[in-house]
Amino acid sequence: MSPEDLAPRLTWPLPNVWLGTSVENQAAADERIPHLLATPAAVRFLSVEPLLGPVDFSRWLPIRHSTGLAPWVPDGDRRDLHWVIVGGESGPGARPMDLAWARSLIEQCRAARVPVFVKQDSGPKPGRQGRIPDNLWVKEYPKSNRKER
Repeated sequence: MSPEDLAPRLTWPLPNVWLGTSVENQAAADERIPHLLATPAAVRFLSVEPLLGPVDFSRWLPIRHSTGLAPWVPDGDRRDLHWVIVGGESGPGARPMDLAWARSLIEQCRAARVPVFVKQDSGPKPGRQGRIPDNLWVKEYPKSNRKER
């Protein structure tokens, strides 16, 4: 047997590679999301925390219908975002998160059928629901067996 026959067959991207970037406001989203989407990964996610301003990332989310991507989306074969984590800043001196910003992110994710996980409200102690109403206290996870298109 040759060494090539003994080497494991690897698929790309590796199925256990989850890659994310932090986004705290629109400027960070505009700078970082294109780099994330250009990088091969089984799952790509955004950590939108601490959420310090409104963020519109809808242009990077696929528009989906029950039959899959909308046929008129010109870049429908682009790499997707698979998960979005949202949270306020914690610790002493935490800057407040506007719940309207979180609501907007959840609505953008729901429209694109992208799982969203609301991690925490802003405040001195991490992990607290705080002012977040139950209908925004969302805990969704991506499928870990995503395949690259």
